[in-house]
Amino acid sequence: MVDLFAGVNWLAVLVGVIASFVAGWIWYSPKGFYTGWSAAARVTHDRSEPMAVTFGSLVLGLVLLGLFVGVMMARGQLGPLLLGIAAYVVMGYSNNAFKKLGPFARNVDAGSWLLSAALMIGAQLVL
Repeated sequence: MVDLFAGVNWLAVLVGVIASFVAGWIWYSPKGFYTGWSAAARVTHDRSEPMAVTFGSLVLGLVLLGLFVGVMMARGQLGPLLLGIAAYVVMGYSNNAFKKLGPFARNVDAGSWLLSAALMIGAQLVL
């Protein structure tokens, strides 16, 4: 298992995760796509709702994606990495379609996932 993480650029993983979290915060903010996304997804948020599980699972997902990107980049496997990301985005898009989310919500979500992956790959390439 230790060999799995050999050569991983941990700084790039951390920077990619943080950049993705911040970008997502902006992406889904009222100045971003929140208004259209929430209408198309039929989502309402009450400020009294506990968000610990929501944000906890988001951070865990970003860390796992960051590790996946880091491991694949450490091995020079950009092609399989891009294939895995494409599968991840298409499956998520399909899942949202099964949930009957509107096309705008599906596209905003897919764009967010692609942006996160691009930021993580970019961090690996730059750092």
